[in-house]
Amino acid sequence: MFSHQSRRDWLKTVVVSAAGAAGLARAGTAQEAAAPAPAPQGAPPWPFYAMDTGLRGPDVPTVEARVGLLKELGYAGIEYTLGGRQLPQVLEQLDKHALQLWGVYTTPSLEGGLAADLEESVKLMKGRPTRIELCINSKEFKPSDPAGDAKAADLLKRASDMAGDTGPVVSVYPHRGSWTERVEDGMRLGAQVNRPNVGTNFNLVHWKWVGSAKPLEALLAEALPHLKAVTINGLAGDKIVPLDEGDYDVAGFVAVLKKVGYRGPVGFQGYGIKGPSQEFLKRTMEKWREILAKLST
Repeated sequence: MFSHQSRRDWLKTVVVSAAGAAGLARAGTAQEAAAPAPAPQGAPPWPFYAMDTGLRGPDVPTVEARVGLLKELGYAGIEYTLGGRQLPQVLEQLDKHALQLWGVYTTPSLEGGLAADLEESVKLMKGRPTRIELCINSKEFKPSDPAGDAKAADLLKRASDMAGDTGPVVSVYPHRGSWTERVEDGMRLGAQVNRPNVGTNFNLVHWKWVGSAKPLEALLAEALPHLKAVTINGLAGDKIVPLDEGDYDVAGFVAVLKKVGYRGPVGFQGYGIKGPSQEFLKRTMEKWREILAKLST
């Protein structure tokens, strides 16, 4: 299925979209890739999007309100928790505002397989720079147990076949308590599947919660060939907070991303943050721009 020519064309499309450039093809028609707010001169061109976990405030009760707020604040798009029948509406609103669907989150299991409606959802995302983020669970295997790798590899290959050469791409989502709870799990599976449209996410909060034996820079450098997306947030101890709050050095983390050469999208994880979404997403965007400005000096 993956010819040398199609792989090369597909990879070129992903690189262009990740940089916010124009020229993405969708369903046979040319469509510009949405560019995020311009980064300071010399800063890495990371599209900065918001996960829908941070769009659950009382001020954004509808899809229209959520996407409209992201446009207003300068975000490059959204990650959407896949489920229900809102995906067509999400895509319609994103296209209306020239934003991108950077990821869709879903939770298959090794025993139950992929969601029954995933294939139809993937068809709607053809040609988009979306990550199908698979947070894989299991009742049979403990977290990170490689004994489940064969089942997981089969699951990832089936998702990869659905996506094909034109996108979206498939990315393992590390989540504490899931079978894939470490970025190392996504790296291991990505290497086993060995397809250009299969890789892993790196989630700052779950990396902090679960831990790793490797230093951060070494881990990110090793993950880089498989890395499809990175999510960040502020941390007050172990609690997720807006980017401008907490005691964790987010700017230092982003500096490491730059150092290892990561150039893909970066998402904001707002799970559990209370209050109006507009307030903390605005402050988060201001902090993000401040981080980029310091990196460019």
